[in-house]
Amino acid sequence: MELVEGGELFDYVSLGNFSPEICRFYFKQTLNALHYCHTSGVAHRDLKPDNLLLDKDYNIKIADFGYAAPTIGADGSGFLSSNVGTRPYMAPEIHNNQLY
Repeated sequence: MELVEGGELFDYVSLGNFSPEICRFYFKQTLNALHYCHTSGVAHRDLKPDNLLLDKDYNIKIADFGYAAPTIGADGSGFLSSNVGTRPYMAPEIHNNQLY
């Protein structure tokens, strides 16, 4: 496992606003990392700033795959039926059981 020395993205967000350029940089890196996970058949299911770590060059690394599951779902339907993750970061549809 790679040592990630830069801390959590949450630590930096809590200090103040990022410039639009920095926001785009981290958003693009996060999307690329998620694309890699999804094309590898893995759904993270607890993505939040606390789980986005920064390496020594301040590049995003996704951490904490404790709730991860195969993107095909347990039954192969492509749906994940369990509601997991950190409640304040969950989509409203999950809280309202409007998943499908």
